[in-house]
Amino acid sequence: MSKAVRRTGSAAIGLVVLALCGALLAVWNGAEWRLASSQEKEPVDMMKRVKMLWVLAELSGERQFNTVVAVHGSFIAEVDTDDEVNRWRIAVGMREALAPVQERGREVYRGSYATSSYIGDMLLFQEADGRIYYTVKIQGSAKGGMLATAQEGERLIYALAGNNFKPDWNATVRTVTAASLQQSFDKAENALREWGQAEPLDRYEDERTISVSYETDYMGQGVQMKQGHANLQLAVHENREKGETRISFGTPLIAGEY
Repeated sequence: MSKAVRRTGSAAIGLVVLALCGALLAVWNGAEWRLASSQEKEPVDMMKRVKMLWVLAELSGERQFNTVVAVHGSFIAEVDTDDEVNRWRIAVGMREALAPVQERGREVYRGSYATSSYIGDMLLFQEADGRIYYTVKIQGSAKGGMLATAQEGERLIYALAGNNFKPDWNATVRTVTAASLQQSFDKAENALREWGQAEPLDRYEDERTISVSYETDYMGQGVQMKQGHANLQLAVHENREKGETRISFGTPLIAGEY
């Protein structure tokens, strides 16, 4: 199928947590929470970008398609922590209060919600500097889950931004294939290059994983890196025990593990 046909057939194209421009890094008992605030904002185009990731996943994988959107950020607690968490909860439209729980020797606030298309998990915690860090992770499977997850992610972004909570986000679409690590990576990279320019910026590779971040001309705003702005990440991980390879496409970088 030609590029022109694919573009026409895709009319709608176009943390846990990763470092964005001006990122704030919080380390919690060895687990890295990368929370970012970018200086220049563009209109939220999550749905467009997540649909593009889905197209790339369809061209590269075979089964088990799922989507993860992570909405994250931080804010200064000006009053009691419980009151600030409650203010955040109201801003995102959650009815039930977020009760504090003890995890790894510290107090955090957790909550969850679900629909027929996706599940959402919330985490908030306060650091010694007085800032409260938050992450909402939304996950959906199949194409319906992808659409609902992106829609809910956009709703959260607008709700949080409208209440001055300064959110950022990452999105990932994953799929699975029976092909080998190198075969899967080559096929996935060819797919992303068919849509336009894709300049590799950073690469990690070991015997089971290949991960590359790219600056493309079709995925919008990116993350500042040494050599450019990454707005698309491809990661391929081979699970030899299961005899399958997982392919992940993320924007601007992958949300969570791969």
